[in-house]
Amino acid sequence: MHLKVALVSVGLLGIFLNPLCDASCYAQSLKGYSRSKDTHAIEDFPTPTELVEKQAQRQLEESPDLPEKARREAVGPGQVISTPTEKRETASESTYVGKDDPTVDASVDKAQVKGRPTIALALGGGGARGAAHVGVLRVLKEANIPIDYIVGNSMGSIVGGLYAAGVPLDDIEKMLLDNSLKKSYIPGFIIPTTLIFNPIKKLLNPFKKHYAGIFTGNKFGRFLEEKLPEGVENVEDTPIPFSAVATNLIDGKAYRISDGKLSTAIRASSTIPSVLQPVAIGDKVYVDGGVRANMPASAARDTGADIVIAVLVDEPLKELPPKKFRKLSAIVSRLGDVMLGVSDARQMPFADIIINPDVSGIPVVKGKPADAERAIKAGEEATKIALPIIRKSLKK
Repeated sequence: MHLKVALVSVGLLGIFLNPLCDASCYAQSLKGYSRSKDTHAIEDFPTPTELVEKQAQRQLEESPDLPEKARREAVGPGQVISTPTEKRETASESTYVGKDDPTVDASVDKAQVKGRPTIALALGGGGARGAAHVGVLRVLKEANIPIDYIVGNSMGSIVGGLYAAGVPLDDIEKMLLDNSLKKSYIPGFIIPTTLIFNPIKKLLNPFKKHYAGIFTGNKFGRFLEEKLPEGVENVEDTPIPFSAVATNLIDGKAYRISDGKLSTAIRASSTIPSVLQPVAIGDKVYVDGGVRANMPASAARDTGADIVIAVLVDEPLKELPPKKFRKLSAIVSRLGDVMLGVSDARQMPFADIIINPDVSGIPVVKGKPADAERAIKAGEEATKIALPIIRKSLKK
């Protein structure tokens, strides 16, 4: 049963986006504000990964179960949605991405940009397919296309967060090609022993509470911390303003994390449920943002940028032969593709330009270095097609 849950989780969070370059618009003009200067001293976080685990432990111990009466009152006796306003408000909830900390200003600082529109980049989740983001960023950089804000989810959060922090694209590409990133995320060869010893650990530590997951995610957190440049520990420190999108299990909503430890924010955004343990930040318990906003275009629009460029690395929904579904893994994967495809379609109206690298056939989890190379090249090719449209938008 636990294995089935893990497979479903991997399938549902493992979609991650595809096709050619297209332009779609519905753009809202939002006010831009100054970026928050409130940063935390590194001395306050001597061991960031360990701190996250302690925070989760304390949160579990101090949070009693919600009484049955309170649960009934929260749910309510039922409702009828009938008016256009009610329908519109209910539909908008599917694309809403809130702020992790409402007191933190996470908007594009338009006062520092003169004579051109501002650009926010929305990088979607996609597992191994997300390597295409490296190609997208490389072409944009070579073409001198300015990026004023990056919002990332899952693999888009990993690539986008590291790039925003100042990690060279060649170094990010190397992490993908030598499998060091993948090995830090899922040390696959120890999965069987983990499943065996997790119950034993519970017996040895009966009073210790922790969130469910095959791996703690500590190794992944340390890997991210080691790769960040000196002087960049918090989200607020990144040379390019950045936010990571994650899903809060407590209320089921998506949030844009724009402050605190950068490695923790990236880890929260890319935590696949059941594979890695959820990440506790404040009063929230986070997992992969793909559950609610796989391609976070609405969150990018909320930065107040004039132009939102979204990168979609999804597998296109083509017809498959019936015999394909004789395996459970194929059914789980297909369900994930369908559900995330619908979610991404809802995000498209928030983007002005959508870049869709052709990553067809690239597996989400079991990608090889050759798949990463192909995805990076696909990202470069699709972005080159998009350049005339981007340049035209900048001239308006």
